[in-house]
Amino acid sequence: MVGDNGHDSLTARIASLEAEIVGLRKAVQTRTVIGQATGLISAVQGCTPQEGFQLLVRMSQHHNVKLHTIALKLLDLSTELGPRQAVRAVHTSSEPLDDPMPVAEWPGVEVVNAARGLVAAYDAARYSDDDRPEVRRQLADQVELAGRMLAEKLTEVGWLTPDERA
Repeated sequence: MVGDNGHDSLTARIASLEAEIVGLRKAVQTRTVIGQATGLISAVQGCTPQEGFQLLVRMSQHHNVKLHTIALKLLDLSTELGPRQAVRAVHTSSEPLDDPMPVAEWPGVEVVNAARGLVAAYDAARYSDDDRPEVRRQLADQVELAGRMLAEKLTEVGWLTPDERA
């Protein structure tokens, strides 16, 4: 017969194993995202996966952001801007800075927000059931304005030259 101490020990062991499983799941998820970002960098830069990983590490240090976070941002940006522009956006320097740029000041944040604004305006126009000409015109104007805003943000950070804005 197992006493209360045996039951408490078993309960503690189960809790410990459950916590370990949660940690392992998180580690697998984190590694998957980092692996995807490494593969994206390798494909865009034409380098080996090891070199891609090292570049991702340098990007993380440059922006003073955890490796998993910069990998997520890179993957998010790649869906918004495409793989080449995303890597270019995140990889502003191969060497860490003495005074790293905080994430809130990272220019990619404004670009991503502008891209999301364009997508939202486009979706609103595309899926609107309102066929009144004035509403359709207003929605089209919002798409155009959001597109100009994105082009402006891309130009501000140097990812688009004024010639490419046409």
